[in-house]
Amino acid sequence: MATNADLILLDTSAAIALVRPGQDGHDSAVAAVRGRQLGLSGHATFETYSVLTRLPPPQRLSAAAAARLIATNFPQSRFLPAERCADLIGSFAALGISGGSVYDALVGAAAVQHGLPLLTFDRRAEPTYQAVGVTLLSA
Repeated sequence: MATNADLILLDTSAAIALVRPGQDGHDSAVAAVRGRQLGLSGHATFETYSVLTRLPPPQRLSAAAAARLIATNFPQSRFLPAERCADLIGSFAALGISGGSVYDALVGAAAVQHGLPLLTFDRRAEPTYQAVGVTLLSA
């Protein structure tokens, strides 16, 4: 298993940039993760799967291909334990997190739960990530 010093988590914006050559941010993503072990942060696993399987043809992956890509490229993915999830709505409400930002907060909460930094290219999500205490890596 990877040590925390070697491991970083990615959100969907960073994951898609990394796995799609030609995507905005691809070269930056490759440079940012070089030599590191990678995982997706919680809910970003499902978001990434969703994006990969709904891209316009011919970029769209089959469900099986998307699942393989995620398993192969992000083997150190981390998730929130069920017992932690029960407290999150109250925590998010106290922080003023609502609407679509809840999904960013779930991604951030998984990174915080595991004490791991999060690579993102999503500037819009950064305030939410910071509100939940994420250590951000930006490329």
